[in-house]
Amino acid sequence: MSPYFDNADSVTFRKREKLVALLGRTDTGKTSTFNLMTGLSQPIGNRISSTTHQCYSYSNFIDTPGFGDTRGGESSHLSLIDFFISLSSGIDILLYFVRYGAMNSTDLDLFVDIYKRILSIEAYSNSCLVITDYSLPNLEQVNTNEHEERKYLLKQLHDNDKYSYILDKFDHRVIFIDISPYNYKRREISREIIDKFLHSFQPIKRFNCQNLQDAYRLLRRTQEMETLCLDLKTQIDQLTTQNQHLTHLYEQQIRHCKDLEESYQRSTKQLEQIHEQTLLTIENNHLITIEEMKRQEFRIRDEVKQVRHQLEEIEREMDRSITFNVFSYIPLIHIVTNIIELNTKRRITQRIRKTLHSKKKGL
Repeated sequence: MSPYFDNADSVTFRKREKLVALLGRTDTGKTSTFNLMTGLSQPIGNRISSTTHQCYSYSNFIDTPGFGDTRGGESSHLSLIDFFISLSSGIDILLYFVRYGAMNSTDLDLFVDIYKRILSIEAYSNSCLVITDYSLPNLEQVNTNEHEERKYLLKQLHDNDKYSYILDKFDHRVIFIDISPYNYKRREISREIIDKFLHSFQPIKRFNCQNLQDAYRLLRRTQEMETLCLDLKTQIDQLTTQNQHLTHLYEQQIRHCKDLEESYQRSTKQLEQIHEQTLLTIENNHLITIEEMKRQEFRIRDEVKQVRHQLEEIEREMDRSITFNVFSYIPLIHIVTNIIELNTKRRITQRIRKTLHSKKKGL
């Protein structure tokens, strides 16, 4: 017995009644319809995440996790396949849910993904399109075959390539329901419409869930590959972060080198300016020194001329008064000569005395 079965009575009941599985993306009304048909009160999800995280069965209905759930991912798909494989007798009817007027490219891609990766094209013949949130007043008419309003509405849907693709795959099997919690009457009408369809629809054969083994293995392998890809992505992100850090350091070094180069150029320019100023100063000083030396040379020449002139004057003066000068200095010369003689005699006398004194000591 599958762990998803709620009790043994439901399994026995499925052997006698058509087994119906509710499929579709998150927040398309699967669980609300499940509650409507079974009388249960399972929690209802929203447009972002589903409250149904695994298959839940009651009576002959199976509620499945919403596809496109941001939290379930491939795990929900594996849970669905695992549950279907456990149904050895297969499934009679697959109800695929979409919202009225809200079908977009993402919904269509999800539908194709479900029937190609999880189920198979064989499931088309057992499937029916259920359009929820149909709020127009002609609910019963659009669910009556050959009614003009149904034909008109189907034509409108066929003009939309997204709806027409599913309708063609399901051989135009479609029902419209309104399960709004605020309108009890329309909910009851919707329940009767579903019940009537389930009793009238006779699939050629049950959908054999055992054929999903390959899909299960492929999906499991896909999940492993996705996990590996996530690990690789994490490593790539880490390497990218390191690369960004190294790039930042490299850019800093480049800027630093540029700053050093600019500083070197400024210093070189300053040195060249200083060198030029020094050469100019030396040259100016040299010119000043040469000029000063020339001026000094001229002054010395002038002084020499003056001295020569004075000497010449002295010589002329001496020539004129040579006789007078000689006779004028004779007395002075005589006095000096006498002084020298006296000093000489005194020194000789002192030496003689010293000699005699030395001889006396020797005796």
